[in-house]
Amino acid sequence: MGISISRPVVIKAIVTESFKRLYIQDLEDAIKRVDAFEQQLDSQIRRAELERTVTPQSRALRQQLELERARQEATRAELETRLREALQLVLNSEFAQGTVESLVEVKVGDNLFTKLSRAEIVVKDGIILEIREE
Repeated sequence: MGISISRPVVIKAIVTESFKRLYIQDLEDAIKRVDAFEQQLDSQIRRAELERTVTPQSRALRQQLELERARQEATRAELETRLREALQLVLNSEFAQGTVESLVEVKVGDNLFTKLSRAEIVVKDGIILEIREE
């Protein structure tokens, strides 16, 4: 009798022209969304500054807006870093795209470390080319 436990599986993409183009486009779109959101935040911050009476609630709101603005700036910087890296991707190289969870069956007598060892799925333009288990 065994049980199923989950383990992470790394998804690696073979870099092709179409993968690189789509990945760069996704990052550029995400940066545009962050920019638009930052503009909305800036507008709300300016409105808060124009209020004649400063209440504890308006001060708290302004602090929340400033905190969210800082978070968006950090997100934008991270996206720009990823975009610079994406522009440098070499065709036919492997790119770690993310992870998914997989179930693995374990039973008495199995080597747990072997069962939970790193697993990878290699894809090229969405097609699975290889499944690797160490």
